[in-house]
Amino acid sequence: MPKKKTPQNPFFFFMMDYRKEQAEIGIKYANTKELAEAAGPVWQNLRPTLKAKYEEKAKNEKEKNKQTGTKFTSTGIPIKVIEQQQREMKNAEDNEKKDIQNIVKLKVFDQSIKTEDFYVIDVNSYCKANGDYLIGEFTVTQFSLQDGVKNSYHETIIPSCVPVGYMFDVKLGAEEFGLEMPGTDDAGPNYIQILANIIDYLKQKDRTVQVLPPMFTLPEKVDAVQNFISQMCNCATEDDSLFRIYKLDTFFFTLINAISSHHDEGFPKESLALTQLTKDLFDYTPGIACERHESLDKSNVCTTSRVKRWVFTILDRCCPLLGIPLQPGKHLPFDYDINGILIFKEERKTRAAPSVPRTATASSNSSFIYDSLNESFQSLNVTGETAASGSAPGRRVHKPLRMPRTDYSQRIQQAPELTEANFPTLTGHGRGRGLTRSNN
Repeated sequence: MPKKKTPQNPFFFFMMDYRKEQAEIGIKYANTKELAEAAGPVWQNLRPTLKAKYEEKAKNEKEKNKQTGTKFTSTGIPIKVIEQQQREMKNAEDNEKKDIQNIVKLKVFDQSIKTEDFYVIDVNSYCKANGDYLIGEFTVTQFSLQDGVKNSYHETIIPSCVPVGYMFDVKLGAEEFGLEMPGTDDAGPNYIQILANIIDYLKQKDRTVQVLPPMFTLPEKVDAVQNFISQMCNCATEDDSLFRIYKLDTFFFTLINAISSHHDEGFPKESLALTQLTKDLFDYTPGIACERHESLDKSNVCTTSRVKRWVFTILDRCCPLLGIPLQPGKHLPFDYDINGILIFKEERKTRAAPSVPRTATASSNSSFIYDSLNESFQSLNVTGETAASGSAPGRRVHKPLRMPRTDYSQRIQQAPELTEANFPTLTGHGRGRGLTRSNN
């Protein structure tokens, strides 16, 4: 931490002028102590008008130090820098929320929210080295509420070399996410071409658009995605402000509340949207990952699988609110039997009523998969409550078994009687053995 600067008194400024005057006539002082001893008597006999001059100079210097004084943290970082960073982050977060609200509300107002295309991005990184993420894989997916998942742009990136000192971290990242180990013979990724492909992918609906649509990802992936975009833009000398990386949970929260017609169909808090995404109801869904992760049996960590699962979660909650039928492979995984789920929901209505009646506004189409799972658990709870009440037919009654005929008490040996002769001494064991007892 920098040392606090001590303010100087009027005598200090007088000594500086006195030293210059004496140096002009050939008198020099070895240190400040000698200078103070020589200038002290002169300062005492100095006229008040001249003293006022140095007092004014000391006062001005003190005020200047107050204005330019900077407070630091224990690590030496100026507090003003930290406060400025916090204000910038807060402003960026507020602008992000306003931008998402404007996009969603405008599309809901002109009734184009069903056909509007949105983009979700995810990355897998080996590790973070020297402030940059070492990206090994990324996927961008395009989807709409009406058509579901349309297509995806997936790319595997193999770095040309491993940064010095990060080989172990790279190995751990490769094992965790099923990535290929970087090799010394590889030419490295062509970031310029990858950046051009991403821009073309975002412009596939309108090639003449000047502002690219935002890409959404989970909050924990925002830093990695932004750093990945910055690395590519630096290689291509492109401005990274061209891209907007927003939080997917904020978009999910804004979207479902904008299209819901009843207050209980959306999310009261933004954290519930993030919880719904991190639950990952479609985890380990086969057939939606890339070929490499499917062959390694690591489909759940593939970026292609992950972005599709996020989209499936959003569509499962939002499409029923707009009356959009869910199609396997687009709105849900291929292996989901929608007809079977509908039959189960109808049988559930006629078989047993829920323990807590649902209101008319809480319709069963708020979530296709999520409500089906809840209703299956409710049916188990209703069955358990009925059995506990004793009204279930054919309840088994357990009767006690007959008493055994064998008298085992005759076979038990009696304990020997202890006398003074065979009773063990209390001083023969423990910490006090060998010590003579005192007679009172």
